[in-house]
Amino acid sequence: MIRVTLLSLLILFLCVYSWKDWFKGTCWLVLFIAIIQHPDMPKSIFGIPGFNLWNLLFINVMFSWLSDRRKNNLNWDMPLNLNVLFFIYMIVILISVLRLLSDQSGSIALGEYLPQYGELTFVVIFSEYIINCFKWSLLAFIIFDGARTEYRIKLLLWVVVAVYILLSLQVIKSMGFGSLTISGDELQSKAFKVLSSNVGFHRVNLSMILSGAFWLVFCMKEYVSIKKVYFIILPICSLIFVAQALTGGRMGYVTWAILGILLCSLKWRKYFLLAPFILIGIGAIAPSAIERVTMGFNDKNEAMDVGRPDFGNKELDVHEMTSGRILAWPMVIDAIYERPLVGYGRLAMINQAGISLKMIPIYGIGDTFPHPHNAYLELLLETGLIGAIPIFYLYYLFVKYSLSLFKDNRKSLYVVVGGASLSILLSLLVAAFGSQSFYPREGSVLMLSILGIMLRVYVDRDYSDKRSIKKGKNENYKK
Repeated sequence: MIRVTLLSLLILFLCVYSWKDWFKGTCWLVLFIAIIQHPDMPKSIFGIPGFNLWNLLFINVMFSWLSDRRKNNLNWDMPLNLNVLFFIYMIVILISVLRLLSDQSGSIALGEYLPQYGELTFVVIFSEYIINCFKWSLLAFIIFDGARTEYRIKLLLWVVVAVYILLSLQVIKSMGFGSLTISGDELQSKAFKVLSSNVGFHRVNLSMILSGAFWLVFCMKEYVSIKKVYFIILPICSLIFVAQALTGGRMGYVTWAILGILLCSLKWRKYFLLAPFILIGIGAIAPSAIERVTMGFNDKNEAMDVGRPDFGNKELDVHEMTSGRILAWPMVIDAIYERPLVGYGRLAMINQAGISLKMIPIYGIGDTFPHPHNAYLELLLETGLIGAIPIFYLYYLFVKYSLSLFKDNRKSLYVVVGGASLSILLSLLVAAFGSQSFYPREGSVLMLSILGIMLRVYVDRDYSDKRSIKKGKNENYKK
């Protein structure tokens, strides 16, 4: 109770302070992502849905930002193509949700078997799938518009790092270091029970978030002295690494390794020499993580295959390797082929496509789930090619711009921001093959914050380069 009271007083103070410095208020909004899902965080004020402490601060920051823009007569300088794609993104989300509202017969039918699903109220759908999606996205625009100085960029980068530190500490406190030595099955079971209730985020989402966090912090070494690398950057990386190992999220482990290979291939190839020592260290310190990654290899359990399709490989337990996802993916792909252009609308798997319900008589209630566990398939299933292609193209541009900055050695700012953005983006794009979502949500706020910074740095660099070219032409003309 005391913690909630102190937190409430702090946010009320920040609501007032935001009218003096809305960008620092924005930084606090990002920082609170570390506890937004914590059980102690009040979910509503006076029982009003959607009216909570975070949203209260967000409203004050948003109106203060709008007031400051009007007072300073600032130009909106985001590239036109991105403006158009963001607009399409929001329209796709809106249409997808409207289709959900128009027909919930699938959800109602599934609710007869699984009561936790069933029909959703208009208030829940409007709040969760429209207002929240737009709110998280708007935060990225606010950051893009406000991060106009290197001081603000550095400040927000370190705030994001602070969020990762707080999340890591919560994971380690909840799981305990001893969990690194238990079996892979025990680690998965404990993480599933403990992390959602103590930290608020699902272990799979935490694993993905921390996989990108490790490499984002590693990229920060370009910003600081060698002394600070050893005493600040490496300890933070180690903390995040241990926390990620404790999540038991296999897709996050794989994502971490792929990110390391990609980033080191682009800029730090000498670190490949450390790879054998890192693998030996992981095996010695966190054997449970190694066991989680290798589950399903040369360990086919015939008893688990009763009633499930035989994928023809006696050396591999494909069901175990994919945590049951392989049961749903063929059905999802078939449904996509039936409506390839427009899809089925939001929550298609439990609603209009009815895949979750179809899985019950075939595999049983224990092997059905409400989403495809693949962000690419989810987007295609719900929005079709017409909705998915613009969104995929938007993410392609994000990667392209981030890579351009990361490979630009003229300023350490470019390398750090580009590397940070690339780390977070690729962590989503790789982990999306086994989970995640392309819809804005709480777990993507840190990525959206980094994207806001990246786009600001990219736009400012482009403007600076054009101004230098123009200046050079004018000097040549005078000569």
